Amino acid sequence: MRRTMTLALTGAGVLLAVPVVAAADRMMVDHGHGPDAVHDTAYSAVTTQVHSWSKDDSTRVRLMAEGLPPNRTFGAHVHTGLCGTDPLASGGHYQHPGHTGTLEQREVWLDITTDADGRGVATRTVGWEFAPGTAGSVVIHANPTNPTNGGAGARLACTTVAFGE
Repeated sequence: MRRTMTLALTGAGVLLAVPVVAAADRMMVDHGHGPDAVHDTAYSAVTTQVHSWSKDDSTRVRLMAEGLPPNRTFGAHVHTGLCGTDPLASGGHYQHPGHTGTLEQREVWLDITTDADGRGVATRTVGWEFAPGTAGSVVIHANPTNPTNGGAGARLACTTVAFGE
């Protein structure tokens, strides 16, 4: 979902909806609220928010979640596709094209550790921006991310975010 900023021109009686990218000195701001799909009914009470800010070849992504089991770490990653009823609809992990380095440097890993109330926040900053149409969701997984291969187990919940659009 792309966020817009509403501006009113004084004395002109005009109301404009301007994309945030135009109103924020070329900063791209993307948001998603969800989840849009829950793939394990034990997680049906989960709520999520995803915010992403991109500017000058840098992107910061923040995942906030509530309703998860307390005192646990869950893997979470930006995925290439949109959420759907099929857990595989969200595609694989987004990997930034042309970026060399470790798997963690090419992807956006947002492992989230919950507090005693089942709430958690994760933020990650990477040295690149999403190209429009290349990343479409954030998926929360059952296990922490394996640093060797990026795996994190079953897909539990998915939030659609139109990164870079």
